Amino acid sequence: MARRNIWFALFLGWMVPGLGHFFVKQHPRGLLYSVCICGLYAAGMLLSGGTAVNWDIHPWYFACQFWAGPITLALEYLRGPEAIFLGESIGILEHQTGVVWAAVAGALNLVTLGELYRRHSEPDAPGPADTMRSPSPEATP
Repeated sequence: MARRNIWFALFLGWMVPGLGHFFVKQHPRGLLYSVCICGLYAAGMLLSGGTAVNWDIHPWYFACQFWAGPITLALEYLRGPEAIFLGESIGILEHQTGVVWAAVAGALNLVTLGELYRRHSEPDAPGPADTMRSPSPEATP
């Protein structure tokens, strides 16, 4: 099997979570990551009424949200110059929960990109699931 360009795969994985895994023919992982990360990000945006992405109010959360893909940059760009009036148009709890969910989605995508790179650079190395297995009886001396 020919090795794919890992940098292009990482770029695709940032553009749309899971797409990099599809590019390197890891379809089940790509589907799982895409559904989970995109779903979490969308749920955060819906819960917050679209106010979760905001560089001015939450720069550290925005830094995490950035890793969810260019949708974060687009939402920040499209966000109007008007301020968010928390408590009037949306509850503070809903806003904060949405901010955190979108940031967690970005952080999870960063982890999946690291996993994609590790599988490319060390394809035969054991992964986290392999270290949890007990040794086979024939492997013990």
